Amino acid sequence: MKLLFRFGIGIGVLLVVGISFYAYMGGFKQVEVTQESFGPEEIFIYPHKGPYQNLKDSWEKFQKDWESVGITECNSLAVYLDDPNTPPEQLRSVLGCRMDGLTDSQMKSVKSKFVTFSIPKMNCLSATFPFKNVLSYFLAPTKVYPKFQESLLREPKETSVAIEVYGGSANFVDKIDFYMPIGVKRDVFSPLETLFISK
Repeated sequence: MKLLFRFGIGIGVLLVVGISFYAYMGGFKQVEVTQESFGPEEIFIYPHKGPYQNLKDSWEKFQKDWESVGITECNSLAVYLDDPNTPPEQLRSVLGCRMDGLTDSQMKSVKSKFVTFSIPKMNCLSATFPFKNVLSYFLAPTKVYPKFQESLLREPKETSVAIEVYGGSANFVDKIDFYMPIGVKRDVFSPLETLFISK
């Protein structure tokens, strides 16, 4: 009986800790979807193909490359090209750093090593989610994208890609910004798709 009681107490403590951690991560946060503009932004980019859980490896390779040309800070974002129901090994995403704020010398170095892409000014569905730690990269999309889908079911609109903005690599970041362009042709992002033709 005492063993069962202790077991029950242990389960209860774990449950409370789990719920508290989920709340800390923003799991109970109500995501608000709004419409706002995003862009224009010029970015230098690095392609990733495969499961999203492997993005960390691509980010590390990307960071090594931009640090090799003297860039010490990346105001980072990613463009996701495929429906999440795509087979994981076929998922295509493009990692990017904003180029605003670079010196002329840095700009020249970046353009000599990386492909660049200009994101035009676009109307978007938008939402934010708190960033607490690396787990936020996985939790946030599960909370935000269903809300985008609900909005699109109420008011159908043409969509093309999803953009997540993470912020500065060397600065404190407290949120992830999500954008889904609406009324924007897929052709706008076709230069990004060409990065994967031989991959």
